[in-house]
Amino acid sequence: MVLDFEYEIDTNLLPNVLCMVAYVLDENLRPVRTIRLWRGEFGSTPPFDTGSDTLIVAYSAWAEMTCFKVLGWTFPVHIFDLHTAYLAVSNILLPYEPDETRKKPRKRLSDACRAFGIEGWEHIDKETMAKDIGEGNWRKYGKAAVIDYCEEDVRMSVKLLRRILLGNTQFPAADVERVLHWSNYSAKTTALIQARGIPWDIPLWNLVQENKAAVIRELIRQFDPSHGDDDPIFTPDGEWSYARFERWLLRNGITVWPRKDSGKLEIDSDAFRLMYHLPGIEGLHALRDCIGFIAKAQLPIGADGRNHPSLFPFCTATGRNAHAKSPFNAHAGVRSFIVFPPDRIGVYLDFRTQEVGIAATRSGDTALMDAYRGGDVYHALACTCGFTDDLDRVRWKTNNPGMRQRMKTLQLGINYGMGVPSLAKGLNRHPLIASGIIEQHRRIHPRFWQWRDEMVMTAMLNRRIESVFGWPLRITTSPNKRTLYNFPMQADGAEMLRLAAWRLCEAGIVPCMLIHDGILFELNNREEIEQAKEIMRVAGRDVCDGFEIGVDVDQMLVGGARYSDKRPMAKKMWATIMSVLETIGAIPRRA
Repeated sequence: MVLDFEYEIDTNLLPNVLCMVAYVLDENLRPVRTIRLWRGEFGSTPPFDTGSDTLIVAYSAWAEMTCFKVLGWTFPVHIFDLHTAYLAVSNILLPYEPDETRKKPRKRLSDACRAFGIEGWEHIDKETMAKDIGEGNWRKYGKAAVIDYCEEDVRMSVKLLRRILLGNTQFPAADVERVLHWSNYSAKTTALIQARGIPWDIPLWNLVQENKAAVIRELIRQFDPSHGDDDPIFTPDGEWSYARFERWLLRNGITVWPRKDSGKLEIDSDAFRLMYHLPGIEGLHALRDCIGFIAKAQLPIGADGRNHPSLFPFCTATGRNAHAKSPFNAHAGVRSFIVFPPDRIGVYLDFRTQEVGIAATRSGDTALMDAYRGGDVYHALACTCGFTDDLDRVRWKTNNPGMRQRMKTLQLGINYGMGVPSLAKGLNRHPLIASGIIEQHRRIHPRFWQWRDEMVMTAMLNRRIESVFGWPLRITTSPNKRTLYNFPMQADGAEMLRLAAWRLCEAGIVPCMLIHDGILFELNNREEIEQAKEIMRVAGRDVCDGFEIGVDVDQMLVGGARYSDKRPMAKKMWATIMSVLETIGAIPRRA
């Protein structure tokens, strides 16, 4: 059964279904009959079987499953998401070219069809019509044209299904069994989570938007270390400049900063975190992550008072989500706009040091496993490197947040092959000291280093590397080795999160949001919290061959409590925003 829906977007950002077209195919993918339904013709159940003898096929099938949800239809047993299948067969690591700026290719249905040499939509302006339908402007085309548009997507999806099952000289054939497994997440689970959304303090958010100029000015004054200079990094209206940042570094004698092979500054989050030991850098990073979120205000918020982000499942090379338009795409300080209803419990659970646990189990390094079981691998690393003689890990974590952050950077950097110069910058130590730390780590964890080198060599020989459950990355010539070093931890971490999320939804515990190695919940009672933790722990064991990946409660919000990130910079960011609103009289002053 290959199908597609067309729909308007309602005030809660959910589908208001217009029509559906479905092609019923036999086991040889030959057409048997066509089903066309328009608004008012939909029943309480689908007009076709959705049991174990039927396979439902769609492109970006989370959209179709969301339509199932709003129509009150039961999800099908089996679903084959063509989008997930295409992402898997087209996931290719190109040669490493640091000087080349690459534009990420789009992966729409039309793009997938073109990649397989399928032509269609010759007489349709697909993008414009899709936008008009979603915005409720379909009447200018008429009912017949909308149904024809919908059917053209189905017709092209059938062609794509046939091609993707066979493969061609450019793309391998889709692995049907794995796509069916992945589609449980990319279609069903994703539809449920996106529909649920994150509870949001709408009145407070609106106040910030109404006074955003004042908020942005104060944030710049508080967090831009160049504020007051003749050549500030940020303009008064919040515009960042790479050139002004580079000049500020030079004016302040900061000659050591992570750079690309091309010589340009690295300005991603990892580079900033590496340099937090420099005065003003952590605040500047926080400002950069926060100011665009407030200024652009591109947050999808429904009439239900919830932020409905897009998860974009499997849209990174490692299979991680590429989620967008949520407070988890900005600095942690703005997460305090999240407020749960008083009769619910807001809970944020995360897998404890997930990537290190995966590295330990994948490598079979017993010393790394023991360090993980000890409860704080970053404290263990600090002891190993001679940065502390405090054997009380809880006390050390409380008293040394900056050092713990650097140990986190060090541990994760070693996972993906950080070199001596970068490590020296991150630790603010001489390169000889950094080199000694790496050598000491190599002596303590020889199995990890051996496994990492062998894993990359095998991947290079096979021109392919996979996650524990088979998410593939094909490799061309001259790949970036650091990408390969990092792949197993990221890809298996993605598998763990997906498996947990799917099982949670199957158990009736639908998360509000998935964030890298954490899950945000809105639950009814503490029994559900324990159930969610156990489901996550079991998922961790299943991915790590029985090894226990811990699950920690990062946030426990009761009685309508506001989300509050515990990191000092996040607290300062939120306090600054609230202080501006108090000063201008938008909200009462706190006692």
